[in-house]
Amino acid sequence: MLMRTSLGAKPLNSTTARNCLLVNQCATPGLGSLMAGRRAAGIGQLLLAVAGFVMVVGWSVQQAIQTYNQIVNDAGTQSVVWLGEAGAAAFIAAWLWSLVTSLSVLREARANEPKSAAPPLLALVLGAVLVTSGAVAQAPRFIIDDEGYVDKVTDASAKLLKDGKLKSLDSLRGQVHTGSFPVKPLTLCRQKLAPPDLCDRLRQSTLAVGSYYKCPDCGEWHFNSSTGFVVGEGGVVCTCCHVVQAEDEGVKESYLIAADDTGRVFPVQSVLAADTESDTCLVKIDASGLKPLPLRSGARTGEPAYCLSHPGGYFFMFTQGMVARLNRKRNEVLDEHGHTNGLLTRPILFLNVTAEFAPGSSGAPVADEAGNVIGQVASIADAGEPPIGNTNAPPSPSVPVRFCTATEEILRL
Repeated sequence: MLMRTSLGAKPLNSTTARNCLLVNQCATPGLGSLMAGRRAAGIGQLLLAVAGFVMVVGWSVQQAIQTYNQIVNDAGTQSVVWLGEAGAAAFIAAWLWSLVTSLSVLREARANEPKSAAPPLLALVLGAVLVTSGAVAQAPRFIIDDEGYVDKVTDASAKLLKDGKLKSLDSLRGQVHTGSFPVKPLTLCRQKLAPPDLCDRLRQSTLAVGSYYKCPDCGEWHFNSSTGFVVGEGGVVCTCCHVVQAEDEGVKESYLIAADDTGRVFPVQSVLAADTESDTCLVKIDASGLKPLPLRSGARTGEPAYCLSHPGGYFFMFTQGMVARLNRKRNEVLDEHGHTNGLLTRPILFLNVTAEFAPGSSGAPVADEAGNVIGQVASIADAGEPPIGNTNAPPSPSVPVRFCTATEEILRL
């Protein structure tokens, strides 16, 4: 049969138990027991402690009186040591009894607390440790050295060329034709990322795609970069058709390569599919283990847009903006050498975005806040007008309008 320790009292907690111990052992035995709801024990301890205290005080008074009479009246003394000893024994007994009660209260309080509950102070300490360790363990900053990056890419390309692993741009241009290639659709990402985390995620899948060519002027080998991004397992990369088709006058020897953010170079082996009207294509690179980006259709005007690209040779530039407009536009049809022939394409769905990009960004992913691709960098138009009387002068003011091929067009491949 269990004994009730308190009537109508709330379950004991650790704070009450600690207070009981402190009052019982450092102040008045029995008083802490009463605070903890142990009424019978508390009253007994308190009465015993008070009795002991009274007897000790009585012994002290008797001692003082006898000492006074002995000095003044030369009276004899009568031993009352027993009274002091009895009082001390009573108080010590009350103190020990209250100690037993305090320990019992502590055990009961511990049993009442949830097993997973941690003391408040310990929880705060653990939380501070976790927050501190999280701050210390944050992802390292990515710092790019453009010249060092180009040197690394050209050196790696030279080795691949020497080993006979590069495909010439001439042979790849001949593969640019309207066609399709089945790419396994990826599950869309739903969790929104903070911009620094989103940049890190896009960088895992964004490549520098361009020509490694021998300069006709200096005779040295250079790397001329545009952009592309991984969309499928096994090295399937999406970029613009004009990245493959563009020809530099006077260049006799050039090869198409792709490089990741570490400077690793992958030869472009073939063109899997292309749509010259929407200026988008899929190429195959000699790589495995690269992380593809999901393709998301249905972008809306006003939603955030982010771009990671290589404008003007400034590699892995991350910019932020929004989808400013959705539009359909007919472009001039380009032949296999990138020349116009007077024909127009079907109406192509484009996004106009305010995220900045420039030449060198062609083929780059334009993504939403979760890292899903909603478009691909295509071109830049200028909304300004040339000065009156000089149609050859550049527009003034210069207002760039940035066009991105919508993901719906990429999904047609």
